[in-house]
Order: sequence, then C-alpha cells, then structure tokens
Amino acid sequence: MDLFAYPVSFVMKFWHWMLSFVVDPDSGIAWVGSVILLVVTVRLILLRSMWRQQYSMRKMAQLAPKMKELQNKYKDRKAPEDRQEQAKEMQALYSDAGVNPAAGCLPLLVQIPVFLGLYHVLLNFSPPGKTLEEAAAEGNGAFGPEQVASFLNAEIFGVPLASYIRMPQEVMDTLHPGLVREDILWLAVPLFVLAGVATFINMWNSFRRQKAAKAAEQKALAEAEAEERAGGPVVDGEVVEIDGEVVDAASDPADPGDTDRAPARPGEPKPGEKAPDLGSMAEQMTESMNQSMKIMMYLFPFFPIVGAYFFNFPIAIGLYWLTNNIWTAVQSHIFMEKLEKELPMSSREGLPPSAFM
Repeated sequence: MDLFAYPVSFVMKFWHWMLSFVVDPDSGIAWVGSVILLVVTVRLILLRSMWRQQYSMRKMAQLAPKMKELQNKYKDRKAPEDRQEQAKEMQALYSDAGVNPAAGCLPLLVQIPVFLGLYHVLLNFSPPGKTLEEAAAEGNGAFGPEQVASFLNAEIFGVPLASYIRMPQEVMDTLHPGLVREDILWLAVPLFVLAGVATFINMWNSFRRQKAAKAAEQKALAEAEAEERAGGPVVDGEVVEIDGEVVDAASDPADPGDTDRAPARPGEPKPGEKAPDLGSMAEQMTESMNQSMKIMMYLFPFFPIVGAYFFNFPIAIGLYWLTNNIWTAVQSHIFMEKLEKELPMSSREGLPPSAFM
C-alpha cells in the first residue's frame, strides 16, 4: 500500500506547501485545498487519456454497421483459420479508424490506486492502535512529523479533517478537546450522503446514455438488415430503391405474396420464417455488462456512506469523493458536447454503450 501512498502524499504535500504562501499552513483551508488540488492534479493528468478514450469509443460507434457486416460474413464459418481471419479484419478496421478497444481501461486503472493511496495516507494520520502523539511523532508517506501534526490540528467548520464517525471518545478528546460525536455526525453525514448522491447521478447519466445508445444501435442494425433483405435502402420502413432504380414507396417488395420477388439468397430467411439470431458473443458480453452496471448503479452510491461508518473514512475522504464526482459530471458534459461537434453521429450509425462509458 505504501507504493500507492507515497506518490499521493507527495502531491498533497506539494499543494499544501504552495498554499502555505497564501493561507496559514496549519489551517483547515490549506489542507482541504491540498485534497481538492490532488483531485485536480490526478484528473488533469488523466484528461488526455480520458478524452482519447471517449474519442476512440465514439469512433468505434461509427464502425458499428461495418462490424455487424463482418460478423454476418463469418457467422457460418467456424474454422480456426476463419476466426483468425475475422480477428485480422476487425483489427484492420480498428487500425484504419485509429481506435483502441482497450482505451477505456487506463483511467480506471489509475484512479483506483490513487483512491487506495489517499485512503491509506488519510487513515495513517491517525492510525488505529496509536495515540495522536505517537502518530504526530511519525512520518506519513512524504509527510514529516510536522506536517502530520499540522493535519491533525486542521479543522473545517470546527470538525477535524482526521475525524471519523466511530472515532473513540478518548481520541476525540485528544484531537480536539470538547469534541463530541454529534459534531462529527452533523458534517460527516451530509458530506458522505452528498458523495453517494453525486456517485449515483454520474452512474445514472452514464446508464441513461447507454440505454438510449443501445436503442439507437438496434434501430440502425434493423434498418441495415431490412435493406439487405429488400435489396435497397429503406426509409421509414419502406424500400425506396432497388439496384439503383427508384421504386414506388407504396409497394412492398418484401410482400410474401409478390411472385416476382427474387428468391432468397443463401442464408437469408424465407418469407414467413423467423430471422436467424445474429447475437454475437460480444453483444452478449455487452448486455451482461449493462446488467451488472445497472446493479452497481444502485449499490455503489452506498459505498461512501457504508465506508464512512464501517471503514472509518475520515472527513477528508468525503471531500475527495465529492470533488472527484463533481469533476466527473462536468468533464462528461464537456466531452459529450465536444464529441457531438467533432464526430456527429448520423441516424444510420448505432451508438453502442461503450460510446458513453
């Protein structure tokens, strides 16, 4: 855990040192500012990779019809060499479009150790089993004894940043004489509830976009399949052109009673027959991921609230969590607005859920 804690504490220490030129370094403002600026620093470092992730996912959304064509091309070819050839063609599509399907992993992989490192650092300012005098005499990551003592004395609205809901009374008396649990609760409860609400809002917006995206993708693919069966482009459910010739929109070239209709092509369903299931393993995985995310959307927002009680999240963790979610909400809105201008989606292009993750 020290591997994650040291760089996090170094960034916090840097910003605390910078703020000491403006405010009292022992004040709560200096330490709250260092936590908030830690969030800003991490998110700015990840900004380019997160933009590339969103850009890449949007480009992949524009490839959805081509990917479906490729899946249909190889749906009846099960030989290992056919699968290898399909993988090569898929990789060529990604390469030509300049996208990386794994681009979405990096931001998450970075933020998890940052949170773990911050949790370790903030908890070690007042570690269980040690008195505050012992904690103040020891270092904490990049922080020396003086900075540890300064953090332990820092307060926000009269409540120490190092305090947590289940802090023993004798520790509270040492940390801040006269401090009672109700003083911690009136700040900790609203703070962690707001952090949970902000988490839910971000996950709800993401899920809502994914749901709308999936509906758009299914509509686009249904139109593409209808065009393939009818032999021409379909507008509002009607064929408007066959083999380059405009046809009467009132006619139905797919009418089973039309004896002049060309025979079905190999692999194409006959009139009255149910269309084959074109669901691929990737689509099944996406659906499973969506279901998992829906469950997490209702469970994960409780984590900061549960953690505040059972895992002794200090007040400073709530500040980090809330700030991080506010940044996420603003950044997502800005990215989506920018993507709509740079890579607008036409009605023929599906928006897979990955485009909005």
